[in-house]
Amino acid sequence: MLDGAFEYIPRKPEATVLYGVIAEQLETFLARQRERDRPVPRFVENEFREYLTCGIAEHGFVRVHCDTCGHDRVVPFSCRRRAWCPSCGGRRMADTAAHLVDRVLPWVPVRQWVLSLPFKLRYRLAYDSELMANVLNIFVRAIFAELKRRAREVLGVAEAQCGAVTFVQRFNSGLGLNVHFHTICFDGFYCAGPDGHPEFHELPPPEDEDVLRVAALTAGRVLALIQRRGLEEEADALSESEPGLAALYAAAVRGRIASGPNAGNRVAMSGDRIDGDSLEVMSSPRCAAVSGFNLHANVSIGARDRKRLERLLRYAARPALSAERLLRLPDGRLAYRDGYLPHSGHRPPLHRRLIPSYNS
Repeated sequence: MLDGAFEYIPRKPEATVLYGVIAEQLETFLARQRERDRPVPRFVENEFREYLTCGIAEHGFVRVHCDTCGHDRVVPFSCRRRAWCPSCGGRRMADTAAHLVDRVLPWVPVRQWVLSLPFKLRYRLAYDSELMANVLNIFVRAIFAELKRRAREVLGVAEAQCGAVTFVQRFNSGLGLNVHFHTICFDGFYCAGPDGHPEFHELPPPEDEDVLRVAALTAGRVLALIQRRGLEEEADALSESEPGLAALYAAAVRGRIASGPNAGNRVAMSGDRIDGDSLEVMSSPRCAAVSGFNLHANVSIGARDRKRLERLLRYAARPALSAERLLRLPDGRLAYRDGYLPHSGHRPPLHRRLIPSYNS
């Protein structure tokens, strides 16, 4: 191996708190759900079991050999799952952000629009992919409509073309179920130039009333869609087909413990309650709240700041779990620390969500 070359340091997932918790409590959790006649779906169980094989050489590996120096490495297989594995999720996060910066997004200013939804709608969107796509379509069209309106009023452009990429996050920073959207949108628009080629025109930052207009348009159209389709009166399909998963979803939305001897109790919190993903604090600029729909649009990135853009994309594409934030307290309980939120501009006080043990 050449001097100064990168040294591969194999990770040890079996030494993490997350691995230990799942390995210790998985069978108890699955058995308890079966006893309650609410077994978890097979795909959920598979996510857990595959994670327990990720990075463990006894479950498979490749041998990497260098003909130049004769050095050998054993690299264990990854699970390549999306739910519990921080390693595979982190690799996917980094790859996605790099791909968008290097190959997709042009060198234009962008703005992040974050939409958080009413609690009841979060539960429905957790399993209704068609409704989620419809809500997202309404949201993005509302942003584009606002950009086109300002293009007409500010620059007199009638034919404006907008662009955006959206990340659907299903979690908040405290591991609660919170389906919400991070939309990275061009902070301006394209239109045909004198030679017929598209030219980009930057718009001034939106005012508070502009953000409120997008929030109100989104809320109105989504509520109209729900009423038009009769979704409020429609039976809960998930509770009929997968009652175990429905109970877990409902508890996660409400911040309640779903299983074990403390089922039904609120998840314990310590420290100041800061939930940036639900955007409860709406005092910062370019924020709006309408009928439970909360919108934040105060993060913008210049055209040439590609490093900051990649950091923002990594944040939007991040996995739900971080092994470094899961702690085992001296009394044996588990706690998950919230991280700071880039759009808030500050690091909040330590906030811990205490997690019950299924073996307690």
